Amino acid sequence: MKTIPRVLLCMLVLLLLTPLTVVRSFADIEIKILHVNDFHGHVLPFVDKAVNPSTPVGGAAYLAEAIKTERSKDPEGTLLVSSGDMFQGTAISNVSRGLPVIEFMNAVGFDASAIGNHEFDWGMDTLNTLISAAHFPFISANITQANGEPVGGTKPYVFVTRKEVRIALIGITTVETPFTTNPSNVRNLKFIEPASVLPRIIGEVRRQRADLVVVLSHQGLDADKALARKVRGIDVIVGGHSHTAMLNSMRVGDTVIVQAGSYGIYLGVLNLKLDMTTKRITDYSKDNELKTVTAGPGDSSDSGVAAMVRKYSGMIEKEFATVVGSTLTDLTRAPNRESNLGDTITDAMIESSGAEIAFHNGGGIRADIPKGDIRLDQVYSTLPFDNTLTVMDLTGSQIMKILQQSAAMKKEVLQVSGLDVEYDLSRRAGSRVVRVNIGNRPLDYNKVYRVVTNDFLAAGGDQFDTFKQGRHVVVGDLLRDAFVAYLHRHSPVNPSLQNRITFSSK
Repeated sequence: MKTIPRVLLCMLVLLLLTPLTVVRSFADIEIKILHVNDFHGHVLPFVDKAVNPSTPVGGAAYLAEAIKTERSKDPEGTLLVSSGDMFQGTAISNVSRGLPVIEFMNAVGFDASAIGNHEFDWGMDTLNTLISAAHFPFISANITQANGEPVGGTKPYVFVTRKEVRIALIGITTVETPFTTNPSNVRNLKFIEPASVLPRIIGEVRRQRADLVVVLSHQGLDADKALARKVRGIDVIVGGHSHTAMLNSMRVGDTVIVQAGSYGIYLGVLNLKLDMTTKRITDYSKDNELKTVTAGPGDSSDSGVAAMVRKYSGMIEKEFATVVGSTLTDLTRAPNRESNLGDTITDAMIESSGAEIAFHNGGGIRADIPKGDIRLDQVYSTLPFDNTLTVMDLTGSQIMKILQQSAAMKKEVLQVSGLDVEYDLSRRAGSRVVRVNIGNRPLDYNKVYRVVTNDFLAAGGDQFDTFKQGRHVVVGDLLRDAFVAYLHRHSPVNPSLQNRITFSSK
């Protein structure tokens, strides 16, 4: 008789436990997505006056510590991802072809990275080396080889599981890549519109029981918003490419969009709640989604990553700490108008080449140079791409076509030397150039001018195909070397704006 109460007791215990189990299975589950993008080789802290005029920000060791701190709050529910453009951009990374960045990413445990357009800047051999060295997958669903296969060593998507949540990570890369890296680096690759690829991929991962679909997107915020409106089934877009510091997240339809600025200044921290019954996000970080990574005297850093950074820094410290010139004023960029840094660089191009006219793409000038001594490592940060001077003959008519295209660009115009140009942006594209003078004379459409540009534009970069029509082409020195030589000869420089580029609204 004593066995009956025991059986009843066991049944009662099971009945009491069963509802708890059901409730736990269908309660909202919390997931944390840590994200960075457009790191561009910034493993060393630096001062960004727009963020803090005195306290350094960023740096791999300080970013690693921030990642460690956030991960410790929910280690079972946290994943770490990148949206691309991690390597190219600073002396310490460029000289070692991205190895300090890949070591940092391995050390902190990235789960996946999208492929940015600048991942191709050193050619496919270097990219293959970085992919092979990574302890995590590189993903892109819209880049294929000519035969339709993925780029070697990459996958269109991967799965990770956090708590009970099966998460699909899908990578996409801007279709503008053939025009934003040297076109020769990607000549055998196809870049397909993400909106035509993603519906099939999303269906595929959902059939493989994906609870959450996250797209690691390297195409810019505007393109991400358009994608969210066009393609259903994306839960989260972790963005990059436009260097947008989205302090607050955004929701477009059912898709949450985030992006963490650039250069490791911020760590994105997106906290999600997912209803496992409906597979829908019920709550997410709306405010203060970015955590600023400060590198002041009282800030903590990861000792292991710091030791790695010191190793690579020591390899170049003596050479790249060399002072190559000085400036009496801040040399600043302004991609959408004339800048004193753009003027100085294009003046150096003319002086080095002997050409009459110089053109440089504003997006190729990547960092300002503060007033004072100018070190070689600062020059590398300003001109990180290993561009060479390319001199050619162009007619006045071809030069006008280039300037009209420059005026039609949304976010930047070509920096120039040897001419002054007036744009009227109220006019239709193709007729916005209202005045061009070469010296004191109007541009002669029939005259042949000697023009210097960089090899990126000369190859049709940024879709400036007219440069490819140049004749009597001569490839010269590295642009960086020409700039350094100019600083040696003219320091201290003190450039003011010369009204080379003006705007009217006639």
